[in-house]
Amino acid sequence: MASLKYIVKGNKNPSHFYVRFYHSKDFDLTTKTNLLINPNHWSNKQQRFKSLAEDIPDKAEITAYTEKLKAFIISEYNKAYTQGEVMSSQWLKNKVNSFNNRPSDGADYETYFIPFVDKWIEESKVRVNMATGKTISPRTIRKYNTTVERLKEFQVEQDTKLKHSDIGLDFHRKFVSYLVSQKYGNSTIEKYISQIKTFCREAEANGYKTNPEYKSRKFTFRRSKPLDPYLTVDEINDISKLEIEDNRLEKIRDLFIIGLWTGLRISDFKEQDRLQIVGEDILISQTQKTLAPVKIPIHPQIKTILTKRNGILPQFNLTPDALEVLFNKEIKNIAKLAGITQKIIGDKRDKKTNRNVRGIFPKHKLVSSHICRRSFVTNHYGKIPNRAIMTITTHSSEKQLMDYVKISQDEYVEMVRDHWENEEAKDNLKVV
Repeated sequence: MASLKYIVKGNKNPSHFYVRFYHSKDFDLTTKTNLLINPNHWSNKQQRFKSLAEDIPDKAEITAYTEKLKAFIISEYNKAYTQGEVMSSQWLKNKVNSFNNRPSDGADYETYFIPFVDKWIEESKVRVNMATGKTISPRTIRKYNTTVERLKEFQVEQDTKLKHSDIGLDFHRKFVSYLVSQKYGNSTIEKYISQIKTFCREAEANGYKTNPEYKSRKFTFRRSKPLDPYLTVDEINDISKLEIEDNRLEKIRDLFIIGLWTGLRISDFKEQDRLQIVGEDILISQTQKTLAPVKIPIHPQIKTILTKRNGILPQFNLTPDALEVLFNKEIKNIAKLAGITQKIIGDKRDKKTNRNVRGIFPKHKLVSSHICRRSFVTNHYGKIPNRAIMTITTHSSEKQLMDYVKISQDEYVEMVRDHWENEEAKDNLKVV
C-alpha cells in the first residue's frame, strides 16, 4: 500500500520540509517541498506539529498545504499508474513543482503564460488547422504576436511575470485598464481578450494549471460598433463612369468595380489561378479565407470591363501584399475623383498613434478594400433573399451577413424626415 509522509532532516533552524512517497518494495521517493520549518516544531513520527508548537504564525497554512499536497500526489499517482508510468524521484519532484506552480527542469512554459504562448505560436507556423487542412496563415501569426507584445508590455508595467494561474478576472481588470490607458480602441481590446482566451484554452488542453476564471462571462470586452461606410449604387456608377488616363489607376478602378459587384475580398484577387471567367459567371475554386467554392453571376459593369480587356481580369506584376497596399491607397484617390467627398462620421487610422480616431471626415478618406463586401451586401439586402447573398459572400449564418449591412446615418435621418413630412401632410388634410 502506498504511503506518504512529511519529514524534517537535521536540527538546523530553519530546515527543509520533505515529502516521502513510498510503496512497499516498488518505490521509495523523497523530494523537497521547498517549504522551510523549525525542526523543533514538527514530529516526523506523529506527522503533525508538536503540541508545544501553538504559536506558529503559519501553522494553519502548512497543515492545509500538507493535506492538499498529499491528495494531489495520490491523485496523480493513480493517473500515472493506470497509464503505465514509472515512478521516479524526478516524477515526484515534477509533481511537487506542479502543485507549487513552479516550472520543472527550466521548462518555463509549463508555469508561465508568455513562454507558453511564444512556444505555441512558433509551433503554429507549421501547425495544420484540422478544420481547413491548411497551415496557419502568416497574418494570423502576426495577430498572435501583436497580442503577446501587449502582454509583455503589461508585464513590464506591472513588474510581474504572468503565470497560467494568473490569467483570471483580476488580470482581466488590470489588463483592460492598461490598454485603455494606452488609448487602444474597444474593438482592439476585444480582439486581444479573445486571443488571450484562445491561449488559455490551449494551455489547459496541454495539461497546465490554468485559472478557471478565464471562462467566466465577465472575462470579455464589448467592442464598439464600427462606423463602416459603404458605397451606394449611384456612387459605384460614378466610379464606373470615370475617365481615367493613367493605365495602372484604371486597372485599380476596374478591379474595384469587380470587387463591388462580387463582394470578393482583395485576397481572392491576389491568387487569380483559382479564379476563372466561365460563360456568364465568375468561378472560384476556393476562397482564401473560407476555402469555399463560389459561383458569381457577372454584373453588366463587369461585362463592360471584361469586353474592354478581352475577357481577362486586370493583371498586376506585384506581390500579393504589394497589391493590397496599392489597392487600398488608390481606391481612396479614385473615390475622390468620383466626387465621393461628402463629410460623414467615421473611424480613421491616425498614422502617428496607429489608433482609430472617430471624427468627421470626407467619405473618400474612409474607403478601404473591405468596402467592397459591405457595399455588395448592403446594396442587395432586402432586394434578393438573404440566402442568395450568402451563397455569393460565403457567409455561414445570417448573423454574420447582418454585420455587413450598413445603412448610413444619413439614410436613417431621411427616414425620420420622411415620416415627419408624411405626418404633417396627414394633419393638413384633416384641417381641410
